[in-house]
Amino acid sequence: MRLHDDEGVIRNYTRAIELSPQDLDYYYARGHAYWHKREIDLAIADFSKAIELNPNDYYAHLVRGAIYRERGRFQEAIRDLTWVIEMGTPPLLAYYLRACAHAEHQDYEPAVADLDTLLAQEADHPQALALKAACEARLAQLAAKPNGA
Repeated sequence: MRLHDDEGVIRNYTRAIELSPQDLDYYYARGHAYWHKREIDLAIADFSKAIELNPNDYYAHLVRGAIYRERGRFQEAIRDLTWVIEMGTPPLLAYYLRACAHAEHQDYEPAVADLDTLLAQEADHPQALALKAACEARLAQLAAKPNGA
């Protein structure tokens, strides 16, 4: 198999899933291969299957939230990432991804709140600082327009 042979990876993990359909790791691996190959709906399906097998699967919710966000399905991304955050001790990545989803959905105040939480723990996070500046600038523009138009 060649390096980055997504088809081979997908084929092998599909067979592994057939042999052991309860093993979450196989769904993760195949889901990542689909994501890498830009077959986003299939990637979402694999992470959704992992969540179906284990509804408390922290990792599957985090990755599916990231994929939903990338796909422009912001409400679904926010739902998954909120679940991760509410489970306790979330990675800073969950706050960042949820802030991105809020910002891309043009909901800037919750984006800033997530970025504040992230920056309170990692003050020198360059992407978070840049996104917060952009969100605050957009909020200032909206406040300067009549009726927030």
